[in-house]
Amino acid sequence: MAVVVGFIPTPVGFDALDTARTAAEERGGPLIVLNVVRQGDEQDPRHASEGDLDAAADRLRGSAVRVDIRQESSEDDIADVLLDTVEREKAELLVIGLRRERDVARHLLGVTPQKLLLSAPCDVLVV
Repeated sequence: MAVVVGFIPTPVGFDALDTARTAAEERGGPLIVLNVVRQGDEQDPRHASEGDLDAAADRLRGSAVRVDIRQESSEDDIADVLLDTVEREKAELLVIGLRRERDVARHLLGVTPQKLLLSAPCDVLVV
């Protein structure tokens, strides 16, 4: 079954990528890596550059399952794009990284992780 990972080019994002790879290999894959670019907000540090996507591909080289790295540009909410991908791919698992650099993030979930946890039609693994 498919595993989808919401990828952002941060240390936590790369940790989520590694965790998703392991999960996809355990399940027989494929692994869908998705970075969402919000239209009109291209300077957001969560948006992966070409070099970031290449680094993700290098990190996943040699994976025992098919890997599909995607970058989608959307005006929609990031969570909605991830949820649409999970449904379209009939994913068994969604993996996301949770940023921990802010004090508030230690106590409360952000809007995107909360929406994913409450709305995903599959298991969600938070790294």
